[in-house]
Amino acid sequence: MKQLKLSASALVVSTLLLGCSTSTTESENVKTEAIWADIYVTTQGESSRVIAELNVSNRNGNNIQLSDKDKLEARAAGVTKELEQDDDFFDIDYRAVFNIAEKDTQFSVRLVRGESNETLETTLKLPAPFTIITPQKNQSFFRKETLEINWTPDDATDTSLDLALTITCKNNEGNDTSTGTTVRNIDDDGSYSINLESLDGLVDPLLNTKKMCEGQVFMERIRHGVLDSKFADSSRARAIQERYSDKFEVRLEQ
Repeated sequence: MKQLKLSASALVVSTLLLGCSTSTTESENVKTEAIWADIYVTTQGESSRVIAELNVSNRNGNNIQLSDKDKLEARAAGVTKELEQDDDFFDIDYRAVFNIAEKDTQFSVRLVRGESNETLETTLKLPAPFTIITPQKNQSFFRKETLEINWTPDDATDTSLDLALTITCKNNEGNDTSTGTTVRNIDDDGSYSINLESLDGLVDPLLNTKKMCEGQVFMERIRHGVLDSKFADSSRARAIQERYSDKFEVRLEQ
């Protein structure tokens, strides 16, 4: 299976270049069929966040800011909430939090357009929760060993599973430097192995080999939702159970 080796800085740069726009357009100036949407529900096991990002035409288009007559609302387990605008440095999105995270919980997200009297509805259903069993807290691995990752599996046929490993080390100047790998669509059978020796970043001659590195695994179990067909092409909807492993050690010397 193909693995993508990415440093933390590379991940940040690619995100900023591919998925963000600093310009905004009011929704009243955008036709419905030109609204690109990324709508998703994400949970780490207790509450769930509903997030909607709207752009003009595609993911790299201008951010859409909802005008007074337009709104986003979500419903789950008999509760309806209006999504509130959340601004960060690069982006605008809309969010609401629900105190529910159980398997097969269904969420409905509606974009209501007041001027044209249109309602675009998207449905999402949470996949099964899971636990990352290993690696465990303070477990130690040598950089030439194999990292065994274990979790509670699921046999659903309509979900996918992604995994990201990040290892942070100190260089000879005392600064943090990161390496890792991202693997998509792995078998959800409860076990995956990564040969640490395959990570080029762990043999960097500028690393301080006397210092322990810190590792962590991040996993996402994803179920795609049913997006309203009126949204622009390549829009997407996902429901995600996400988990982090305990942090563990990676030794550069025996």
